Amino acid sequence: MNNHVKYLLVGGGLASSSAAAAIRSIDRDGSLVLIAQEVNRPYHRPPLSKEFLLRKKPRAELFTQPPDWYEKNHVELHTGHRVAHIDTGRMTAIIDNGEEISFDKLLLATGASPAPLKIPGAELPNLFYIRTLDDCDLLHHAIDKALHEGRPHDRGRGRAAVIGGGVLGVELAASLTQLGLGVDLLLSRSHPWNHFAGESTGRFLSLYLQKRGIRVHPDSPPLRLDGDGRVQRVALQDGRTIDCDFAVAAVGANPNKDLLHGTPITAGRAILTDAQCQTTVSGIYAAGDCAAVYDPLFAKHRVLDHWDNAIVTGTLAGRNMAGANETYSAVNYFFSDVFELSLSAWGESRHISHRLLRGTPNVDAPDFIEFGMSADGRIAQVLAIGHSGEDDVLKELVGKRAVVNGNEELLKDPASDLRMLLSQ
Repeated sequence: MNNHVKYLLVGGGLASSSAAAAIRSIDRDGSLVLIAQEVNRPYHRPPLSKEFLLRKKPRAELFTQPPDWYEKNHVELHTGHRVAHIDTGRMTAIIDNGEEISFDKLLLATGASPAPLKIPGAELPNLFYIRTLDDCDLLHHAIDKALHEGRPHDRGRGRAAVIGGGVLGVELAASLTQLGLGVDLLLSRSHPWNHFAGESTGRFLSLYLQKRGIRVHPDSPPLRLDGDGRVQRVALQDGRTIDCDFAVAAVGANPNKDLLHGTPITAGRAILTDAQCQTTVSGIYAAGDCAAVYDPLFAKHRVLDHWDNAIVTGTLAGRNMAGANETYSAVNYFFSDVFELSLSAWGESRHISHRLLRGTPNVDAPDFIEFGMSADGRIAQVLAIGHSGEDDVLKELVGKRAVVNGNEELLKDPASDLRMLLSQ
């Protein structure tokens, strides 16, 4: 490994891979090293809970770049290594094998780790988390065993308990059901997608999941996990017990920021950056799930732990490391697929004071939009459920923080033209 490089990228995910490509779009020759803790080269994570878990997408199609891309673009890729310490005064990094490497520019793209389930029994085997390819391989083994030897249900064998009703938990519940398992989805609140969706959309989603065979348990946080040497039951706080062959916890993610210890780099829940993805130390940038980038649209630092944000902030950080001097101007976006249902979302749920629905949530033919409104009557968030064809308009409504005061009926009428709101 070179003992000095122009660009050092720490992290082996999509943000780091996007930054490498962005740097090379400006600087073809500056020395560039990417250090990845996993043994795999950078890959896309969303398929882990969907197409890859369902065995519809092969491993080879998950990677962000072809195997020879790194060599062709003079990117020195080191997998299976971890940066143990950074010295911001000397602009150096210590690798876990003891090597020291100095840098001109550094990117922290260390991602996030699954939030641990903190209840008795969480240390038992057969409780799974999904974040990496290795995690998915372990879960595949548990699924196969449950399908052949597991508890019976009305469609066959194998029962799984999914703990958590966010995007990942709902996707996992759908995928496990499609694989033939009986699934219980345990929610800590009244409906799934609670952190970003309103009550009407949440009720719709609960009914939609139940109609497809998932047993949804609202307001049912787990009390403990029980079993004879492995997870076989989930005891709920209301006294009920859910039998299962294994459980999967999807209760959030914690940004990886351990490398900041002993440095002056500022962090809250995640690593704080300005609108150019630069941290409080000049020459050191952060992007992806570990970063809270300043978003001028909402005038706040935001942790956006989604696939699209890893590309956007990774690319922005890489270009700025190479001298582009660009500012974050994206309208943040994320998506989800649940059975045949699609979700597209833009904006910030924490600014919402009330919500308006365009169309009627119909479990049999879902096609509606939920608008999250801030207290001053501007659009803060848009959720498109089973709806397509207006993505550009919906994104622009959030990007312009369109004012709706006096036009609520226009917004709610599916026959009206939403572009009328953009001209006001």
